[in-house]
Amino acid sequence: MTTLSTTKTKAPGGMPDGRINVLDQLRGVALFAIFLCNLSNLTGALMNEGDVASNTLWRAIDVLFANSARPLFSFMFGISMMLIFDGAVRKGRRPYPMLLRRMGMLLLFGALHVFAVWDGDILFMYALDGLMLILFVWMPKPLLLLSGLLLFLIGSYELQAAMSPALSNFLLNFSPASRLYGWIAQLPNPDAFYMNPYLSTSFSELVLAIEHLSFFLFGMYAYRSGLFVRLPKHPRLASGLGALLLLLGWTGKFLYGGPGNNPWITTLHPIACFAVTLGAVLLIVGLAGTEGSRAGRLLEPFRAVGRMAFTNYLMQSLVFVTLFTGSGVGFFASIGVIGSLPFSASVAIGLGFFALQMILSRYWLRAFRYGPFEWLWRAGTNLEWPPFRKREPEPQPAAAASADLPGSGERRMD
Repeated sequence: MTTLSTTKTKAPGGMPDGRINVLDQLRGVALFAIFLCNLSNLTGALMNEGDVASNTLWRAIDVLFANSARPLFSFMFGISMMLIFDGAVRKGRRPYPMLLRRMGMLLLFGALHVFAVWDGDILFMYALDGLMLILFVWMPKPLLLLSGLLLFLIGSYELQAAMSPALSNFLLNFSPASRLYGWIAQLPNPDAFYMNPYLSTSFSELVLAIEHLSFFLFGMYAYRSGLFVRLPKHPRLASGLGALLLLLGWTGKFLYGGPGNNPWITTLHPIACFAVTLGAVLLIVGLAGTEGSRAGRLLEPFRAVGRMAFTNYLMQSLVFVTLFTGSGVGFFASIGVIGSLPFSASVAIGLGFFALQMILSRYWLRAFRYGPFEWLWRAGTNLEWPPFRKREPEPQPAAAASADLPGSGERRMD
């Protein structure tokens, strides 16, 4: 049976205390989807018009996961921010310095990754979003939802095309990304700015972070609303609604990329993409809350790989830019033993590698509390060396021990 949590004790925000298994499963599914979307860039795969298998696979991944996987991961990241914030408050620690250290560590990892390993990195963007989210963690539920909806509209340029010119122009002028582009245009030599790989990449990541901020806020709202407490009590409703949203979203995305596209389908494309994200959340939460469900048991392999999502994400890029010629940056651009393959072959290799990660993650977590990069991240966040092996006792700071709830030492999102 797949359970929502290891304990029934309630923590602030309406979430069960203890390790929340369904969040790990969601993160594992999101990691899998992002990996499939990244495969063409990680491998430098070839796409030939006559290659039916490759084109069919590319189209399937585009419809199923593209522009929906990253919002799902962003949604989970927003929940993580709230868990850490509330956990720090509960233990008598100062949450804002902790979150700043956590995002600073992620920014360091992300900068090393995007500038020295692979330019398709998302960690740098997530760190920038995390720093912005610190301004939102205090907000009540209505403000979180309103802020998320407003930022979603600002970043959805296709939706703005269906609005009145006055409203569309207002949103465009209000858009932080538009203002950033305007400031760059006023530089004495904007072309030189864009030609500098460090400046242009950092700027692009910042714009992307702003455009994705709404999905993080939706995750924070879901946490504050107790979504993962209430929905598992109604698994059939959650699963049914999730399946409906997936069907509608996938239909919209399929039509958007096909000959049946029209202005209305283009306008609704951002909503279709996010419908897939929400549908995945609802379906997985519903399946995880269904006792004895075979489909629910199928999610179990994603739990361990989701607990080690940070390590597994980095390993995906490190391994693939090392194996495939010219897919990395810096040193990794000049190495590789495998040339360009058909996309279908890249997908087959990717599926095999992810299956291996599932197996290794499961065995690793039998002996260790964290993945190696999760452990480093946690150490930098808490300014102490956490126990690594499972036989090592969890430290209990004197000031925080009395504030701990049963099982809170196992409630981890990194």
